[in-house]
Amino acid sequence: MTQVRISDALRAVAFEQTLDVHEALDKFYAPDYTHRSDGKTLDRAEFAEMVARTRSQLARGTVTVLDELRDGTRYAERHVFEITMIDGSTARREIAIFGEYAEDGRFRHLSETGFDVPADDALTDLDEPTEKTMPRLADPDPNAAPDDVRDFLSTLPPDPLVKMLAHSAGTVKPFIQLARTQFTSLELPARSREIVILTVAEYTECEFEAAQHAPMSEEAGVDQRTRDIISGRDLDNPDLSPYDRTLIRFAAEVVQRPRVANDLFDQVRQFLTEREVVEVLQVVGYYWSFGRVCTVLNVELTKVYSDGQVSAPDAARAD
Repeated sequence: MTQVRISDALRAVAFEQTLDVHEALDKFYAPDYTHRSDGKTLDRAEFAEMVARTRSQLARGTVTVLDELRDGTRYAERHVFEITMIDGSTARREIAIFGEYAEDGRFRHLSETGFDVPADDALTDLDEPTEKTMPRLADPDPNAAPDDVRDFLSTLPPDPLVKMLAHSAGTVKPFIQLARTQFTSLELPARSREIVILTVAEYTECEFEAAQHAPMSEEAGVDQRTRDIISGRDLDNPDLSPYDRTLIRFAAEVVQRPRVANDLFDQVRQFLTEREVVEVLQVVGYYWSFGRVCTVLNVELTKVYSDGQVSAPDAARAD
């Protein structure tokens, strides 16, 4: 049983509208679903009417998850949504949700409360440009590094991420060299590796990682449509092959949760060997770390490497 997420529900039910409203609702909400908001409780039919009415007035919208917790069948989540209506009006609200799952992993009940967020209000959980302009750590003194580390770093592009990693003189070299291993020594195909990396970049919200691996993934055979599906988190899109859908879902689940549901893992085992399963987990772990160095320390994207060039820590890979 895979438990659904409210962010995926909002995209499918309201923002993207690629599915019929009833089909989208059936995917995320149990038949006996109830919804409580502003002191009023709606049954499933009343909730469907409200959703259909909102759909008819909505031009577009986005959702950013701030916090999300599961404890058995209990669920809690906090997100910010931004919407534009057909009449041109806009809204931005922070919502807190508490509820429970049905046995099949769909929502049985959700209660929500929220408040308006001014457009100029800086939310530390979001990727606001003003938060990205200044790195949180100054560049390290290159002369303070051991000779072998300094020699190794001199072979790499003068990339902001390399400089951040160089703060840890004892780990920068093996960390970057591990990238080479993931480009030269995996049984996992290069195209699959890049799909996993793009998925990690999306679910860690790391723009640096996504930008660097867009051209690399294209070189490895990941087409633009697949990249768009990953960045849109549209995991049920019929354009995905069963292999790609399973691989993306697996990587996304590993990023977001400590456990993977049995039904998803059974699907994974239909497509991946035991060695490939472990390699996917290692790629996810590596690029999660890569992504968090970028997002937590505000690493600036100064150059996208492609056409035979290399990025850092991918700078050590063999082309």
